[in-house]
Amino acid sequence: MKIFKYVGFMMLVLLVSVSSADEGLKIMVLNSNASIDKYRIAQKEFAKSLPNPVMEVDLGGKNLKLREIENFLYDQYPDLVYCIGAKAYLLANKFISDRNIVFTSIIDWQRLPMAEKTFGVSNELSPEMQITLFRYMFPELNKIGVLFSPKYNKHWFKKAEQAANDMGIQLIGRPLSKKRNTIPELRELAKEIDALWLISDPVILAGKETVADLFKLCDEQRIPILTYHPAFAEYGAVMIISVDHATTGRQAAAISQEVLSKDKVHEKVQLPAGSHVILNLKKADEYGLKYGDSAFNSANWIIE
Repeated sequence: MKIFKYVGFMMLVLLVSVSSADEGLKIMVLNSNASIDKYRIAQKEFAKSLPNPVMEVDLGGKNLKLREIENFLYDQYPDLVYCIGAKAYLLANKFISDRNIVFTSIIDWQRLPMAEKTFGVSNELSPEMQITLFRYMFPELNKIGVLFSPKYNKHWFKKAEQAANDMGIQLIGRPLSKKRNTIPELRELAKEIDALWLISDPVILAGKETVADLFKLCDEQRIPILTYHPAFAEYGAVMIISVDHATTGRQAAAISQEVLSKDKVHEKVQLPAGSHVILNLKKADEYGLKYGDSAFNSANWIIE
């Protein structure tokens, strides 16, 4: 029975180079769910950027027992594992934390355990950079609201709040612990703010219906939404600053090469190296937001 379970787990492997164990270092990609576009893109670019063969494993949609995963990771015992998403990282950290681990695509990585040989790229762009761009694009936005769950974004909000204070912007945060509170809290927050900063948070963004209600409420009150994902352009977000996930995969590969070559990695967890800016001037004009001509120079895509 154990043999059949092991064979079943091995069917998760998308690509295995038979010679990798014999000819050099063993590198594994452990993907929480390869059906998620940003995860799949990062994985593809990571594998393309390395000279070594890579074993790619997809954990998505599989009802696997911890013992099966533990046996698999111990049997493979890679020199380095690239973990995409929190699920993959937690499993690698639990069973092979003594190996080199590189991670990406984890919300607020600081809430998770870190081993000595763990490195990564944060999921969030620098708050300082984003706030600077907000101010540059729309200089009259002085009170920016944020809904966040302390479980996922406590550390991020503290950094963002300090960055905003340094730039003379008031960041008004509302911590939420339950998904059903998003819209009621937003109604109250809307009374105090010039704009809403919508961040990646599974408690705040509990589903498509919540997202639609959130955008509808802000649109009715002419509150611009500044956010992180290109998908929100169709909802009417005024400004989107998103991580370039292809660049993130290449960045993880560069860190991996440094680690495996035993070069000193100066920063254990790096900020994402690439970003993409979408500016919705149609919505900005509708809300009467003031922006300078120079704002066009900072945008990769302008909606008019």
